[in-house]
Amino acid sequence: MSFIKKLIGSFSILCAFGCSNSNDEQERKDLLKWLDFHIAQISQQIESDIEKEKKGFYPHSGKTSYSSKGFIEYELQEKTGQRLEISQRSLLTLDDIKNTDAYQQLVFKINELSLQLEINEINIDGDEVESYAELDEYIDDIERYFVITISGWQPEIQ
Repeated sequence: MSFIKKLIGSFSILCAFGCSNSNDEQERKDLLKWLDFHIAQISQQIESDIEKEKKGFYPHSGKTSYSSKGFIEYELQEKTGQRLEISQRSLLTLDDIKNTDAYQQLVFKINELSLQLEINEINIDGDEVESYAELDEYIDDIERYFVITISGWQPEIQ
């Protein structure tokens, strides 16, 4: 009986390591599938977004003026429309995103338009609350998100 308990205990330990890896890999594949779709949407709307931005009508985060900044930043988003924040322990990498078909199509389109394209991975430090009175809480699993920046045009003269 104790041999069976040891065997079951060993199996559950192996499953804890082996099963979680397959779940992590499946999560990575699901995220890549979604990001491929999401980046394809960005690629489809980029030209109209640039025209709006040149005129000063693109809704930049925190922007209140009607002037062009000469760039557009797209935060990669979840299906809900919120910023996609993933664990540092996630298997998803910046290179994974760069290797999606949609990202490669976006690179091609940006090159055709003679613009610049950059994608950055940004770590979220602390609890994102800017306060000098309190320290940010300690987080042992720093999340990160990705931003695609497209630039290289001159604003239209108004």
